[in-house]
Amino acid sequence: MTYDPRTIAFAAEILYPPQQLRADLVQNVHNTLYQRPQLGYQNFQVAPDGIHLSNIAQAPGQVSMASFMHDRLVIREEMRGSTVEDFATRAVNVATLAFQTCNIPTSIAQQFVVRSLVTPRHFKDGREFLAQRLIPPVSQTGNAFGRPMQSLGVRFVFPPHEEQQQTFQVRIETWPQDQRSIWLENSSIYASPLAIADMPRVADQLAATYSHLTGPVCSFLANLDTQQG
Repeated sequence: MTYDPRTIAFAAEILYPPQQLRADLVQNVHNTLYQRPQLGYQNFQVAPDGIHLSNIAQAPGQVSMASFMHDRLVIREEMRGSTVEDFATRAVNVATLAFQTCNIPTSIAQQFVVRSLVTPRHFKDGREFLAQRLIPPVSQTGNAFGRPMQSLGVRFVFPPHEEQQQTFQVRIETWPQDQRSIWLENSSIYASPLAIADMPRVADQLAATYSHLTGPVCSFLANLDTQQG
């Protein structure tokens, strides 16, 4: 039996050739999105690192932002209860409108991040689960480092393979805000151009990133999560 992951963050980075963005064009993007409450942003800010559209956080840790940088559009939703379908709709619509309005014909690459939490069924402490089942030498060597361990984790990289052209980077770590939970992240890189007309493919790329985390990664951990002997 696998887990029911609680997704806490989504991010999409839609890369384009470096350029000087015009604030008035990005303002037009903001104004158009503002007319669509499900996709809009309340604030518009020109800053040294880019132009940011954002919504006011309703709780600690919440982020809802679209940032126009010199070489990419970064869309983030964190701790807002968004589903993968919600974020896919936002990412596709914001990116399509942004590229059209700012006269950017093509994305040169796309990157995504999905973060989720799972709770082991047979361990009360996520550190014990990872130390005993995922990285057994950590628990077997005891206090080999000379001091207590507060957190631990692993990182896996999956390069393109056969028909799968994306790279996945998976992180599995303890989560300091809740010692029972395991923090999971899958980040993906799609190093292929994407024209404006093909921007709906962003939803498919995001779905693949999400599915790898909630499917194979969660199943892998669930198979390790058995009764302690």
